Amino acid sequence: MQGKGTSTMKHPKIGTVALIVYSDGKDIKLADTFSDDREIALFEDALKDGESDPIESVYEMRAHQQKEDEDFANYVEDLLSQPFVRTEIQVHGLAWLKSKIRIEEYQKSEMQAAEVIAKYAFDRYVSDPRLTDFLLAGPAARVRVRVFRVSHATQTKQHAA
Repeated sequence: MQGKGTSTMKHPKIGTVALIVYSDGKDIKLADTFSDDREIALFEDALKDGESDPIESVYEMRAHQQKEDEDFANYVEDLLSQPFVRTEIQVHGLAWLKSKIRIEEYQKSEMQAAEVIAKYAFDRYVSDPRLTDFLLAGPAARVRVRVFRVSHATQTKQHAA
Protein backbone atom coordinates (compact mmCIF):
# COMPACT_ATOMS: atom_id res chain seq x y z
CA MET A 1 0.00 0.00 0.00
CA GLN A 2 1.33 3.40 -1.01
CA GLY A 3 1.61 6.14 1.58
CA LYS A 4 0.59 9.73 1.02
CA GLY A 5 3.02 11.51 -1.29
CA THR A 6 4.72 8.28 -2.36
CA SER A 7 5.14 7.91 -6.10
CA THR A 8 3.75 4.82 -7.76
CA MET A 9 5.94 5.39 -10.80
CA LYS A 10 8.56 2.70 -11.24
CA HIS A 11 12.14 3.75 -11.75
CA PRO A 12 13.54 2.68 -15.09
CA LYS A 13 16.31 0.10 -15.14
CA ILE A 14 19.64 1.73 -14.54
CA GLY A 15 21.97 1.18 -17.47
CA THR A 16 25.69 0.79 -16.99
CA VAL A 17 28.50 2.33 -18.97
CA ALA A 18 31.95 0.86 -18.38
CA LEU A 19 34.97 2.98 -19.15
CA ILE A 20 38.14 1.07 -19.90
CA VAL A 21 41.07 3.39 -19.17
CA TYR A 22 44.84 3.20 -19.16
CA SER A 23 47.72 5.52 -18.45
CA ASP A 24 50.30 6.38 -21.06
CA GLY A 25 52.72 7.52 -18.36
CA LYS A 26 51.53 11.10 -18.12
CA ASP A 27 47.85 11.13 -19.09
CA ILE A 28 44.85 8.90 -18.54
CA LYS A 29 43.39 7.67 -21.84
CA LEU A 30 40.08 6.07 -22.71
CA ALA A 31 40.68 2.68 -24.39
CA ASP A 32 37.05 1.71 -24.95
CA THR A 33 33.51 1.96 -23.65
CA PHE A 34 31.11 -0.92 -23.03
CA SER A 35 27.40 -0.48 -22.34
CA ASP A 36 26.13 -4.00 -22.98
CA ASP A 37 25.72 -5.96 -19.73
CA ARG A 38 27.01 -9.17 -21.33
CA GLU A 39 30.14 -7.42 -22.59
CA ILE A 40 30.79 -5.84 -19.20
CA ALA A 41 30.39 -9.21 -17.44
CA LEU A 42 32.68 -10.92 -19.95
CA PHE A 43 35.28 -8.18 -19.54
CA GLU A 44 35.11 -8.44 -15.75
CA ASP A 45 35.51 -12.23 -15.89
CA ALA A 46 38.54 -11.89 -18.19
CA LEU A 47 40.00 -9.30 -15.84
CA LYS A 48 39.44 -11.57 -12.80
CA ASP A 49 40.98 -14.50 -14.68
CA GLY A 50 44.13 -12.45 -15.17
CA GLU A 51 43.98 -12.37 -18.96
CA SER A 52 46.70 -10.15 -20.38
CA ASP A 53 44.28 -8.38 -22.73
CA PRO A 54 40.76 -8.63 -21.26
CA ILE A 55 39.29 -6.31 -23.90
CA GLU A 56 40.13 -8.93 -26.54
CA SER A 57 37.54 -11.28 -25.02
CA VAL A 58 34.83 -8.74 -25.74
CA TYR A 59 36.07 -8.13 -29.28
CA GLU A 60 36.10 -11.88 -29.94
CA MET A 61 32.53 -12.22 -28.65
CA ARG A 62 31.42 -9.31 -30.86
CA ALA A 63 33.04 -10.87 -33.92
CA HIS A 64 31.45 -14.25 -33.20
CA GLN A 65 28.01 -12.66 -32.69
CA GLN A 66 28.35 -10.57 -35.84
CA LYS A 67 29.27 -13.66 -37.89
CA GLU A 68 26.26 -15.57 -36.53
CA ASP A 69 23.95 -12.63 -37.30
CA GLU A 70 25.33 -12.30 -40.83
CA ASP A 71 25.03 -16.03 -41.46
CA PHE A 72 21.40 -16.06 -40.36
CA ALA A 73 20.58 -12.92 -42.37
CA ASN A 74 22.15 -14.52 -45.45
CA TYR A 75 20.08 -17.65 -44.83
CA VAL A 76 16.84 -15.64 -44.61
CA GLU A 77 17.69 -13.59 -47.71
CA ASP A 78 18.57 -16.75 -49.63
CA LEU A 79 15.35 -18.40 -48.51
CA LEU A 80 13.28 -15.38 -49.57
CA SER A 81 14.90 -15.33 -53.00
CA GLN A 82 13.67 -18.85 -53.79
CA PRO A 83 10.65 -18.85 -56.12
CA PHE A 84 8.94 -21.81 -54.40
CA VAL A 85 8.79 -20.34 -50.87
CA ARG A 86 5.29 -20.19 -49.42
CA THR A 87 3.74 -16.78 -48.86
CA GLU A 88 3.56 -17.22 -45.07
CA ILE A 89 7.32 -17.91 -44.94
CA GLN A 90 7.96 -14.82 -47.06
CA VAL A 91 5.82 -12.73 -44.72
CA HIS A 92 7.70 -14.01 -41.65
CA GLY A 93 11.06 -13.51 -43.37
CA LEU A 94 10.23 -9.93 -44.32
CA ALA A 95 8.96 -9.23 -40.80
CA TRP A 96 12.26 -10.57 -39.41
CA LEU A 97 14.27 -8.34 -41.77
CA LYS A 98 12.24 -5.26 -40.77
CA SER A 99 12.68 -6.13 -37.11
CA LYS A 100 16.42 -6.59 -37.63
CA ILE A 101 16.65 -3.10 -39.18
CA ARG A 102 14.76 -1.55 -36.24
CA ILE A 103 17.01 -3.35 -33.74
CA GLU A 104 20.13 -2.13 -35.55
CA GLU A 105 18.81 1.46 -35.51
CA TYR A 106 18.08 1.18 -31.78
CA GLN A 107 21.54 -0.25 -31.09
CA LYS A 108 23.16 2.58 -33.06
CA SER A 109 21.23 5.17 -31.02
CA GLU A 110 22.17 3.39 -27.80
CA MET A 111 25.85 3.34 -28.79
CA GLN A 112 25.78 7.06 -29.59
CA ALA A 113 24.17 7.82 -26.23
CA ALA A 114 26.72 5.64 -24.43
CA GLU A 115 29.55 7.51 -26.16
CA VAL A 116 28.18 10.89 -25.03
CA ILE A 117 27.78 9.60 -21.47
CA ALA A 118 31.25 8.04 -21.57
CA LYS A 119 32.87 11.29 -22.68
CA TYR A 120 31.27 13.21 -19.84
CA ALA A 121 32.01 10.45 -17.30
CA PHE A 122 35.62 10.19 -18.48
CA ASP A 123 36.09 13.93 -17.96
CA ARG A 124 34.71 13.52 -14.43
CA TYR A 125 37.04 10.57 -13.79
CA VAL A 126 40.11 12.46 -15.06
CA SER A 127 39.20 15.31 -12.70
CA ASP A 128 38.87 12.86 -9.79
CA PRO A 129 40.42 9.38 -10.33
CA ARG A 130 38.76 8.16 -7.11
CA LEU A 131 35.48 8.06 -9.05
CA THR A 132 35.53 4.45 -10.19
CA ASP A 133 31.87 3.55 -9.61
CA PHE A 134 29.35 6.39 -9.64
CA LEU A 135 25.88 7.34 -10.78
CA LEU A 136 24.96 9.98 -13.34
CA ALA A 137 21.34 11.01 -13.04
CA GLY A 138 19.03 13.33 -14.89
CA PRO A 139 15.30 13.96 -14.81
CA ALA A 140 14.50 10.95 -16.99
CA ALA A 141 17.47 8.62 -16.76
CA ARG A 142 20.11 7.21 -14.45
CA VAL A 143 23.34 5.57 -15.56
CA ARG A 144 25.88 3.73 -13.46
CA VAL A 145 29.44 4.43 -14.55
CA ARG A 146 32.16 1.92 -13.75
CA VAL A 147 35.81 2.59 -14.49
CA PHE A 148 38.30 -0.20 -15.12
CA ARG A 149 42.04 0.44 -15.43
CA VAL A 150 43.94 -1.81 -17.83
CA SER A 151 47.54 -2.05 -18.92
CA HIS A 152 49.04 0.16 -21.58
CA ALA A 153 48.99 -2.76 -24.06
CA THR A 154 45.24 -2.54 -24.62
CA GLN A 155 45.41 0.96 -26.07
CA THR A 156 46.01 -0.43 -29.57
CA LYS A 157 42.52 -1.97 -29.58
CA GLN A 158 40.79 1.38 -29.13
CA HIS A 159 37.15 1.22 -30.19
CA ALA A 160 37.44 -1.86 -32.37
CA ALA A 161 34.05 -3.20 -33.32
